[in-house]
Amino acid sequence: MNKAIFRQILRLLCKSHPPLVAIHQSKRANAGNGVFSQQTNIPTPEQPTVMCLYPGVYSPPLPIYAAPTSVYLANQSPPSYSYSGKLMHENAYIMNLQSCGGYIDGCALKSHYLANPSACGHLVNHDAVNSNVEVFSFRWDEVMQHRDDDDEEEAKDHFSIPNETRRDGSPWYFDEFLQELFRFPSPIDKVDANSSTCGAALVLTTPVSEGEELFLDYKLKEPLPEWARDWYNQ
Repeated sequence: MNKAIFRQILRLLCKSHPPLVAIHQSKRANAGNGVFSQQTNIPTPEQPTVMCLYPGVYSPPLPIYAAPTSVYLANQSPPSYSYSGKLMHENAYIMNLQSCGGYIDGCALKSHYLANPSACGHLVNHDAVNSNVEVFSFRWDEVMQHRDDDDEEEAKDHFSIPNETRRDGSPWYFDEFLQELFRFPSPIDKVDANSSTCGAALVLTTPVSEGEELFLDYKLKEPLPEWARDWYNQ
């Protein structure tokens, strides 16, 4: 199944792809914009349907070589904090990646992310009862391994991937064994941009009709963050 999903993710990077979704005013009261299916889609176990991608800056988890007692510091302030002023508990666009670890800050958006009409997963609203999509997290380098010859030839006609690994020089973790603070690379450091970058796609869990809004169960835990208290359990 992963191969089928990876191929669909690659298709959503192609500039000529017809988007499966569009952004409109949400049908939920006071929810702002939402994401809507542009056609009827019926997913199957053999052929899942990737509706859109979740854009933003990725903060990786503790590396496997860090001491077990290391303290993760990347969740003290998200990548967008420097210009949004929002801490983790105030940021409604944090997507925790269960299989990859770490998180994507969907508030940390750059213009080349949003050039892709399918990079709009951060606008999918919450509904635990009527959810019709789920999160599929992945490594971009694994996705790129599934490119074929046509993909290689048409690479110039593809959108940039809508994620990048955090590079702001902020604290990543403190290794208590080494008694050393490790930081994310700075913007001027030379790194392989896609080597450890993870992303997320929203995949259908039930059939949807043309014009139907997509909903995701955010699965927030008590105590709820302030931004969700007024509406989350309604």
